[in-house]
Amino acid sequence: MIEFALVSMVLIPMFVGTFQFGYAFYVYNLLCTQTRAAARYASMKSYSCANPARIAAWKAAVKNTMRYGNPDGSGRLMEPGLQDAQIDVQIKDEDGNNADDRHAPAYVTVTTANFSVPGVIATFNFNNKPFAQFPYMGRWEPTE
Repeated sequence: MIEFALVSMVLIPMFVGTFQFGYAFYVYNLLCTQTRAAARYASMKSYSCANPARIAAWKAAVKNTMRYGNPDGSGRLMEPGLQDAQIDVQIKDEDGNNADDRHAPAYVTVTTANFSVPGVIATFNFNNKPFAQFPYMGRWEPTE
C-alpha cells in the first residue's frame, strides 16, 4: 500500500498529462483537417460580391463547412465548442485587399481565432493555428 501510494503520486499526473496532450493533439489534427476542407471548399465556390449580404452568406457557408463538414450547417458539430466567431475566413486579391466587385479574388485563407481546449493541467490555445491558404479557382461574380 505504501509503495502504491508513493508511485501513484508520480504515475497519476503522468497519465493525466499524457491523456491531456493526446486529446489536444487530436483536437488540433481535427482542426487541421477541417480548416483544409473549408479552405478547399472556399477556393472552388463561386464568389458573388454584389452586396455585403452575399459576401456574408459566402463566408457563412465556408464556416459551416469547417464546423459541420457541409455548407448547409446541418448535422453534428465536428469539434464541439467551436463557434462561428472563432473562425476567420478571408478572401483577398493579389495585393492583399479584400476581394469585392473591384478586386478579383486571388487566394482564400481560413484559420481559427482564440479557440482553446480546456484541460486538467493546462489550457491549449489555438490562435491563428491551424492556417490554410489556397489559390482562388472559383468563379468571381462581381455583379448579379
